[in-house]
Amino acid sequence: MLQMPDSSFESMESYIEPLLGRVKATILVDLSNSELSMDELSQRMKINKNAVKEHMDFLEGRGYVRAFFRRGSRGRPRKVFELTDKGMEMFPKRYTLLSSMLVEQIEEEFGEEKLNELLGKVADRILVSAYSQETGEDTGSRASRIKRLEEFVSALNQLGYYAKLEVDGDSVRIIRRNCIFFELAKNNRNIICGSLGSKIISSRIHSDFTMVEKFSDGDRKCVVELKI
Repeated sequence: MLQMPDSSFESMESYIEPLLGRVKATILVDLSNSELSMDELSQRMKINKNAVKEHMDFLEGRGYVRAFFRRGSRGRPRKVFELTDKGMEMFPKRYTLLSSMLVEQIEEEFGEEKLNELLGKVADRILVSAYSQETGEDTGSRASRIKRLEEFVSALNQLGYYAKLEVDGDSVRIIRRNCIFFELAKNNRNIICGSLGSKIISSRIHSDFTMVEKFSDGDRKCVVELKI
C-alpha cells in the first residue's frame, strides 16, 4: 500500500475534521493506511476502548467503516475495521486537475473542432442518463415547448444543477444555482461554459438561446434566456 508522508496525512485529516470532528477524522486517516483493531485504535488515539467503540459505532452506522474478523496464525479471529468506499469518498480528490489536463491534451492533439465534437457526445450522455423516459412529442405549440423545457429542467436537477424555469409571456429563463463542472470551468471557461455547457442546453432545447450569466464569469448563477 502507498505510504504517504506525514504532511499529507495531516492535510487529509484537516479536510475531514470540520465534518466529523478531530478523533473521527484521525481514525479514518489511520484506517486509510491499514486495517486496525479496537485495541490498536485505542493505543493510537490514546483513549479507552469504550470511547473508541462510540466513535466506531458512529462511523460504522453511517457506512464510513465496516468491521470483519481476521484470522491470525493462532488463537481466535480478531475483529478489525477498514474503510468502506463511502469512507474513502470523504477524502479530497483531484478529479478537477485530471479533467483539466485531459481537456487540454485532447485540444492540443486533436484540435478544438474534435474537442467540441467529443464534448457534444459527453453532453448528450449526461442528459440521457438523467432522463427517466422519453419526452413527449413536440407539436410546436407553446404548451408543448414549455413541457419539454420543464422536463429538461427536471433532468438538470437530477444531475445536481438546482435549476428552475421562469416563464414570462414568450420569454423563458432557465436559472441554474449550481454547476456540476464549477471547478473545471474556472480554469477552462471557454471550453466548459462555451462548449460543453452550451451543448447540454442546445441538445434538448433545439432553439436559439443566450447565456446572460455564467459562473465562470464570476456570476452567482447561470442564466439562459430564450423565446418560445
